[in-house]
Amino acid sequence: MIVPVERQEQYWYPDDGGEVWVAGFQLVDDSGRFLGRDALPDGLIVANVAGAVHRPEALASDLAAPGSVLRLRPEPSNPHDPSAVAVDLGDGTPLGYVPREYTVEVVGWNALVLRERRRSPRDPRDGVTMLLSREPVELRVTA
Repeated sequence: MIVPVERQEQYWYPDDGGEVWVAGFQLVDDSGRFLGRDALPDGLIVANVAGAVHRPEALASDLAAPGSVLRLRPEPSNPHDPSAVAVDLGDGTPLGYVPREYTVEVVGWNALVLRERRRSPRDPRDGVTMLLSREPVELRVTA
């Protein structure tokens, strides 16, 4: 599946009053308009990688950069949540988890890093947003 995206680098001001630097890709439709999470085509989910902030070494890796492929790994023996789905970097390094509300739905899906989050462009990465997809995905950068 080819997904149109636009490169994005900007400060973002969340509702909680903070300020973060966001860089990577934003999904767009064929006319170039940004797609919100509620307007995504069936079979695509945009979600943060839960718990990634607790793995700074993984976040610092080049394998956590926007566009990088991630691996999803069910963890049925997880003592806190038997339906947990781990998110690993392409080399198998643990990065975090699929948010609980999507775990049942995404087993067997594909994932890649869509955006990274930093306090400023000079600070280390402190989170990533991923694109989850039923089919393998290729990002097509639009003008």
